[in-house]
This record gives sequence, C-alpha cells and structure tokens, in this order.
Amino acid sequence: MRKQSTKYGLCLFWFIVLLTSCSVEKNTVTTRNYHNLTSHYNIYYNGHESFNKGVKRAREAFRNDYTQLLPIFYYVDESVHSAVQSDMKRAIDKATKVITLHSITAKPKVRAGDQSPQQKAFYEKREYNKWVDDSYMLMGKAYMYQGEFFLAIETFKHVMVTFPDEDVRFLALIWLARANIMIDELKEAERLIIALSDAPELPENYLLELYLTKADYSIKTENYNAAAENLKLALTMKPEKEQKIRYTFIIAQLYEELGEKEMAMSYYRNVTQLNPPYEMAFNAKVSMAEVFDSGTSDSGEIKKLLQKMLKDSKNQEYKDQIYFAMGNISQEEGDMEKAIEYYTLSVSSSVRNNHQKGESALTLASIYYDEPDYLLSAAYYDSAVNLLKSDYPNYNVLSSRSRSLSELVTNINMFELEDSVQELAALPEAERLAVIDGIIEKVKEQEVEERLAQQQTIQDMQYNRGMYNTSNAFQQNTQSQGGKWYFYNLNAKSYGQPEFRMKWGDRELVDNWRRSNRQSVSSLMEGIGTPSDTTGGAAGKVLDNKSREFYLAAIPLTDSAMEQSNGRLETALFNMGQIYKNDLLDYNESIAAFEELINRYPDGSYTANAYYYLYELYNSIQKGERASQYRELLAEEFPESHYSKLLSNPNYIKELEEEEAAVYRLYERIYDDYSSERHPAVIEGVESALVEFEGDPLIPKFMYIKALSIGAVEGKEAMKSALDTLIALHPGTEESLQAQELIDYMYVAFPVIKEAEEAREAEEIYGLYPESGHYLVISLLAGENINQVNFDLLNFNLDYFNQYDLTIEKIEFDAKNNLLKTGPFINQLGAERYRNTIEENMQVILGDVPENRYSIFIISEENYNVMLQKKGLNSYQLFYENFYLNSE
Repeated sequence: MRKQSTKYGLCLFWFIVLLTSCSVEKNTVTTRNYHNLTSHYNIYYNGHESFNKGVKRAREAFRNDYTQLLPIFYYVDESVHSAVQSDMKRAIDKATKVITLHSITAKPKVRAGDQSPQQKAFYEKREYNKWVDDSYMLMGKAYMYQGEFFLAIETFKHVMVTFPDEDVRFLALIWLARANIMIDELKEAERLIIALSDAPELPENYLLELYLTKADYSIKTENYNAAAENLKLALTMKPEKEQKIRYTFIIAQLYEELGEKEMAMSYYRNVTQLNPPYEMAFNAKVSMAEVFDSGTSDSGEIKKLLQKMLKDSKNQEYKDQIYFAMGNISQEEGDMEKAIEYYTLSVSSSVRNNHQKGESALTLASIYYDEPDYLLSAAYYDSAVNLLKSDYPNYNVLSSRSRSLSELVTNINMFELEDSVQELAALPEAERLAVIDGIIEKVKEQEVEERLAQQQTIQDMQYNRGMYNTSNAFQQNTQSQGGKWYFYNLNAKSYGQPEFRMKWGDRELVDNWRRSNRQSVSSLMEGIGTPSDTTGGAAGKVLDNKSREFYLAAIPLTDSAMEQSNGRLETALFNMGQIYKNDLLDYNESIAAFEELINRYPDGSYTANAYYYLYELYNSIQKGERASQYRELLAEEFPESHYSKLLSNPNYIKELEEEEAAVYRLYERIYDDYSSERHPAVIEGVESALVEFEGDPLIPKFMYIKALSIGAVEGKEAMKSALDTLIALHPGTEESLQAQELIDYMYVAFPVIKEAEEAREAEEIYGLYPESGHYLVISLLAGENINQVNFDLLNFNLDYFNQYDLTIEKIEFDAKNNLLKTGPFINQLGAERYRNTIEENMQVILGDVPENRYSIFIISEENYNVMLQKKGLNSYQLFYENFYLNSE
C-alpha cells in the first residue's frame, strides 16, 4: 500500500515539474513542443473547424441575385454577417485563447560560441509558437465574415508587423487588400495589390487568393477585362468545384457586361457542362439566350433549349425569365411582334420575381415609347417604376419619364372625354338617348357576365377544395410528374386578372387591342361614373349607372356646363403640347396638339403661348417658313406679350435683366436708409417701389422693411397694423412668416398691444343689449374648487333670492377656465343689482379663493352665445370692462 502511494506521489511530482517547465515564460525545446502541440490539437483545430462551418453556412445563407454581377466573396452580404455570427465568434475565441495562453515571446538561451545565420535568425524571432500567426489570420478572416472590416484590418496589420519574415505576411497582405476594398479604400487596396504582384517570393499556394483579390478589386473599379483575366488565372489554380462553377459564371457575366457576347456565350455554356446547382444552371441557360447574337450564333439550339425549359414543371416560377429570354432572341432577330408577345407573357406569368417583371415591363415600355405608343408606354413605365428598386440603373430617369407619360395620359383622357361628351351634346336628343341606352345595355350585360363568372369561380374553388381533400395522394403523384401546372395557372389567373382590369379595363378578345388609342364615345362614357361622382340632378341623390340621368349628368347641355367643358379641353390640349415638347421631345405631336388648340380656340387664353411654341417647334424641325408665319401672327395679335417682345426686340432679355437689377438697386438703397435710421426716407422709398414695381417678388421685402420703419416713426401699434397688411397680401412668403413671428413677440413683450387688438375685436363681435335677458357669470381658473363655490352660491340664492327661481349651471369652458352661470335676469339692470349684492358677500360665496383666480361679470344672452361660439372669454371681459363697468 505504501509503495503504491509512493508511486502516485512520484508521478504527481514529475507532472508538476513538467507543467512548471512548460511555462510560456521559458523558451525551451520542451515548452515549444508542448505549446505547439496543445495549441494545434486542443484549440486551433476546433477554431478552424468552427470557421469552416461558418464559411459553409455563409454559402448556404447567401442568395445569388442573377440580375447583378455575382460577388466573388460571400462576406459582402450583410445577411451573411448575422448567419455566421456564432460560428465566427467561436473561431475568434479559440484564436484568442491560443494567443493569450500559448504565445511564447521569451527568448531562448544563447549557446556559447559563434552562431550560424540560422541560429541568429531563430533568436531574433518575435514569436516561437508556430500556431500563433495562424490564429491571428483565423481571427482576421472571422472578422471579415462578421462584417467587422476595421477590426480585420488591424488584425492583418498586426500579422505583418509581428511576422515580417514569415510567409504568412503575404496572406495577411492579401486579406488586408480585401478588407480595404470592402471599406472603399481603393487606393490603399491598389497599393497592396501592386506590392504583392511585384513580390517574387510570394508562395505559389497563395496565388489563388491573390488572383481572386485582384479580380474583386477590378470589379469594384469596373475594369471588367482585368477582372475576367484574373478569374481565368484563378481557375488554373484548381479551386474546389463549387467555387470553380461560380467563378466561371462570373467570367461569363463580365464578358456580357463588356458586350463580348460570343465569349459570354462560351462561358455560360461551360457553366452548364460543370453540373452546377439547378438555379445556376437555369440562369446560365437563360443568359445564353440573352447574349445571343444573330450575326454570330444560330438561335435554333437556344430556342429548343428554352422551349424545353418551358415544359419542365420545375420551371413554373421561372417562366417569366424564359419568356424574357425568348423575347430578347426575337428582338435580336428583328421580329418585334413576336418579341412583344414574349415580353407580355413574361409580365403576365411573373409570380414572385418583381425585378424580372419590372425588367420585362420596362422593355415593353421602351418599345412602345420608340414606336411611339405613349398610352401603352405610360402603363408599362408605371409598372416598371413601381416594381424596380430605386438603385436600378438610371432609375431617376425612368421615374421622370413615367411621371411625364402619366401626365400626358391624364390630359389625353381628359381631352378625349370632353371631346366625346361635347359630341353627344351636339346630337339630337333622340340620338343622344339612343347612345346612352346602348351603353346601359352593355353595362347590364357586363354585370350578368361578372355575376356568372363569380359563381363559376366559387364553384371551381369548392370543387378544387374537395378534390384536394379526397385525392391528396393522387395530387402528390401528379405533382411529381409535372402536375402543378393547373393550380399554378389558377393562381396566375387570380393574380393577373385584377391587375389587368385595373390597368386596362375589361377588353374584348380581339387582335392588337392595345394599339387602339382613340376610344369610342361609348367606352369613354362607360368610364364616367365612379363612387365619388355619381351625384347629379337633385342634390345628394345617388344616380344608378343603369339610368339615363347618370350619363346625362356628365354631358354639357347648358351654356355654363359647355363653357367649363371647353376650359378643361383647352387646358388638356395645352398641357399635351407642353409635355410632347419639353418632356418627350416629340415635336410633331407637340405641333399637332398646339395647332389643334388654336384651331379650336383661336381667342383662347393659351393662344399667344401656342404661337410662340409653334414658332420654336417649326424652327427645330427646320421648317422656317411655317415658323415665320407663327412669328407674324404673334406680332400681329399679341404685340405687347412677352413672347412677341422676345422675338421682336433682341435686347428684350437684357432690358428685363436691367429692370430686375433696378429693383435690387432700389432695395439696397432703401435698406441702407433703414440701416442709417432714415426711416421717413424708407417709408417714402417703399411707397414709390410699390407703384413702380408692382407684382415683383421683392415687394414683400419692401413691405417688411417699411413696417419696421413705421414702428420707429409712428409706434408699435402702427407697425403691427403694417405687419398685418403684409401677412394678408403675401401669405406664405418668408417675410410674412417673419412678420408673424414679430407680432407674436410683441404680444408677449407688450401685452397692451394684444389687449387693444382684442378690445377692437370685442367691439366688432359683441353688442349692448340692455333690455335683453342677462346672466351673472363667475369664472374660476382650473384647479379651484368649483363644486364648493357652486354649493355656497346655491345656499346664498336660497337665503336671499329664493323668490326669483334662479338656476346655476356649471360649464367647463376651456382647459384654463370653468364657469358658473346663474340667472336668468329680466334685463341688464336686474343683473347689475344681483352682481352688486354678490360683490358685497364675496367672502361668503368664494371663501379662500384668491382674487387673481376668479372674475365676475354679467352678460346678455346674445353675447353669451357669441362668447361660447368664439371661445372668447378674454375678449368679452375687455368688452365688459369698457362698456359695462366704465359706463356706470
């Protein structure tokens, strides 16, 4: 027993000796081997495994957006940062543990005698645990995947400083360049990449990392040729299969961006041959169609491929992309009609991919814009702007064009509606009623059709639900053979029909229905009635859209109604001409609109403008003779207009500028007078300016400075009156806002001004009614015990005025005041006698209420009603003091 305990004691002793000898404070062969072994297999290995797990999770979390250039590295996406957080944190913790517990920086003992260069180099090292540099690199890369790029930069810099002679410094440089790219420090990234490229001692096993970094930098700087070349070099370094497929796809995208369709086609085809994931294979095939070049490629193979993809049930949600690719091929081959058909199918078959739907809508919008068919173009631009994200290339240009087209459509619809209802107004009554009766019959037929369709939909839903409940197993088998098609189309139908109706209304199935711009009278009339404008005839009467009155209400059958209709039509034509001219640059359409305007309304309010615009437009299309005709008409009919002067007087603009400069010079002179306190001169100068420059934008400034000078000469009340005039004549201007701020300040600083104003207002709204019924009112500030005062007043009335049958009413007047109203009294004199008695017994009724917390007054029934309506307690009290108390 004693021998066994001795054995255990010796083992424990030598174990303690071993631990003591392996302290990081000592640098021996034993300590180095111990800490290297412990670092590698006990800590670093687990950290590195966690890092690899995080990288795998990053690949799974990353969602490829094939509408954009795919990034080379996954850590560029913020969604990846959160997905890998826990794995990368564990990697960082393990790396930190290696560095904290197992770093050996103590120098080894130097042997006596001369040292070899290798021994000297070994002695001069800063770190003797070979896993510490790897731990720092592990930590820095984990920071990158967490999105902590600044921490990563500091870590990689530390590696370079601490291990200046180790190969790991090159890897740190590579990752440092990547981190600088991520924070847009492109100059520094470029410097680092150049340094790496010029380093002959760069280990070959780091070349893949370098080529990828150079490609990433080139993409960031939009040097797509260089990016493609570096990615091709990366492929020669034999990356793992998943990454090889990704880099090949990116190379294809880069060549597509460069317009090198043949090279792009080649690399997209390479992707399909590498057995990629389904989504990438699909997008590679679609992209092959998008880079198809009719001059260098045969479309037959691609068309067959796309048709085959259409029939594959797995591609149901990707049909929009397939149709879009087929549209691109047809457009490239010059078959625009077929291209439009495919693009339209792409829009209608889009289920979840808003970007693709927006792209397809935008393509159609551009096609119709170039035709031009502005009504259709407007509809598709509107869809595209709503579907595409605001960071889409040239989104602001698209949005601006969409707004212009939308305004154009609004005015075209207004023009056509007013033109049509005027046509109806010109018809004999019998014919007009016949047209309306025809519309009503169509409405009735449509309602019957819609009711039957709704019933059929309900029956279909019930049938489908029953089939689902009773045949679930069969459906699953059918779906495995491509049987999702039927239900998919039900969803597409339910999604597409409401959207179609909102955009286009119900349309008959006829060829090229989209191309009919001019609507019939009946179709326009059918669109008149909406829930917000179905009143007519008797006020408040809701009209039925199957009644003649409903449609007759929109037809201008009186002179005044026709005048209003002409005004709307005239404005619509003028707006159309402006939009065609200024926004769409369609000069021929603009000319047509303006000439229609002056033909219909030769004496209209826009004629001078139209003449001038027609002069400009005909010059723009190099028809000088027609331009001269409109110049002569403008000079003859509107000689004093700005447009006429602009054409007849070459110095007109200069004269206008001089006139504007004169206003500014006058204002500067008057302001100088004000600064020098020459206030009478200010007032006189402003009076002159108001006459000479009436309507000029500087007039509010003149009036403001005049008001200030009036205050200096005539006093605050006169200044306040001048400021009121400024606010009334020029509301919303900067000077009127300043005037109001000054008035608000005066009310606080000089309460007498506000009281005088309220007294004037009181005289306007209150009157003297000595023979009318009166009340006595006790006003108490909020917070005082009104119930106690009410109780004491009631007892006082019972004791002294019981025979008069007085009542007391308690009123919450506003947030600050509560009222007790007692009465009524037969006239003013009776109320005054009662008031005198109350004032003699204030202590009995109001007790300990401070004098500044209440007030007592009498008021006529007429004034009482006005006071309640206006909430004008203060103004009435001023009136009471002036006309009741002061007159006694």
